[in-house]
Amino acid sequence: MAKAATSATNTKSVQDARRRLTKFIKKVQTVPNEVLEEEAQTIYAEAIAETPYRSGTLEKSVYVRVSKDKKRPGLVAGASARSKGVNYAGIQHENTEFRHPIKGKAKYISDPFNRGTERIKKKMRERMEYGR
Repeated sequence: MAKAATSATNTKSVQDARRRLTKFIKKVQTVPNEVLEEEAQTIYAEAIAETPYRSGTLEKSVYVRVSKDKKRPGLVAGASARSKGVNYAGIQHENTEFRHPIKGKAKYISDPFNRGTERIKKKMRERMEYGR
């Protein structure tokens, strides 16, 4: 009697290809969160270093975290500091005419965030290369 033909699905080469794909997909799902967690800390430290300082209230209000929103993945960053009912964090961030004698500058959130975005892209490319 002739031996029954085996399905191509069960061949070693197909099974190996499926394992490689599964490994890649798992990596695609985990690498972004790892990179974002790492970079959130770096961006936060840079933002604090660039925050205008006087009383420390603005500095204490800075935040950078990984978004939990599945529709809008990425990072959430900002600051919110109030004085006399006015949230002055945005004013300090946007006004490039202000001079800060102690330390800091305008764009203290967006500049570190933009640098971080470039680092995230680079890290993602590096880590997503096959075989890493």
